[in-house]
Amino acid sequence: MKWTEDNFKQLVKNSFDMIVLLNEKGVQQYVSHSCEKILGFKPKELTGIDVIKLMIHPDDKKEVRRAFREVLQNKAHGGVQYRHKHKNGHWVYLEAYGTNQTHNPSIGSVILNVRNITERKKTEDQLRESQEHLRRLNATKDKFFSIIAHDLKSPFNSIIGFSNLLLDRVKDTNEPEIFKYASLIRESSIQSMDLLTNLLKWSQSQTGSINFDPGYFNLHTMAEKIIRLFIPVANQKKIAIRHEIPENYSLYADYELIHTILRNLISNSIKFTHPQGEVVLEVKKEYDTSKISVSDNGVGIENTVLQRLFRIDKHFSTHGTRNEKGSGLGLLLCKDFVEMHKGKIQCKSKPGKGSIFFFTIPHSLSSSINE
Repeated sequence: MKWTEDNFKQLVKNSFDMIVLLNEKGVQQYVSHSCEKILGFKPKELTGIDVIKLMIHPDDKKEVRRAFREVLQNKAHGGVQYRHKHKNGHWVYLEAYGTNQTHNPSIGSVILNVRNITERKKTEDQLRESQEHLRRLNATKDKFFSIIAHDLKSPFNSIIGFSNLLLDRVKDTNEPEIFKYASLIRESSIQSMDLLTNLLKWSQSQTGSINFDPGYFNLHTMAEKIIRLFIPVANQKKIAIRHEIPENYSLYADYELIHTILRNLISNSIKFTHPQGEVVLEVKKEYDTSKISVSDNGVGIENTVLQRLFRIDKHFSTHGTRNEKGSGLGLLLCKDFVEMHKGKIQCKSKPGKGSIFFFTIPHSLSSSINE
């Protein structure tokens, strides 16, 4: 098809965008017919006027004049957004891209390609409002959790402390019922305290407010401290808990996060191990990772449940061998903290035989952070 002048006129006339020609003073010499669809004005109503002075929103005039000067100076310009008066008195958001053709004898004008972006701006404004609303909600949630941490942790610590004192006083007396109920109070308090701690840490991990601070530490020493923490609970179920970590095993990771991971995994293993069972903490140095595992010879996990363990969209919660309650939140926390180290966490299990949870900490973590 051979394009004629009439073809080009029809193309410009039916374009969704406006084509505008201005002289060096900013007076519009030509406006395409699409201006009527966008601005409500007929082309002749916008021709021969100083558009910046008469039609542009007062708050946008300075920016539009600057952009117009840049076009006249042949500087690269990525476009300017501004509000243009509509014939009905409202403002329409436009975006214009200009080319200086004032020295071209056949044109002698600045050519503008102008597009209506009003709907886009409305969408952007709505998105900003939504983001601000979410920011406020997150701030409120963070404050709420902070209040929980402050107002609930102290009472729980007191309950646990007093129940321990009560147990010490009655364990050698002929008051089995008191000992039983004091034990229940302590166990319930510890479980609630663990849930509260995990909830707070998981909330912090989701909002990016956890400080990731890796460094070298002795994994053997950490294992000893954690095991001592769980000995009273393990002894109640007559469960042996031990570790096989070399004395001088150094790990480059965030101490607090690894401590939380191991604490949750060991707590779970004790919960799902029968009396007379065993929980073992180990580490193996592989080619480029440290592989840390917590294994038990407890009840094991069905394959259908294994697939849901680390998923927030699939609720997982079961009772332990002594009906201990769990929320499944601890495993989600472990997954998040392992992934913060660029590692992976997995579980292998056989029903009735036990489970092994293991996670990896890449050795490259230290070099990538220290570079």
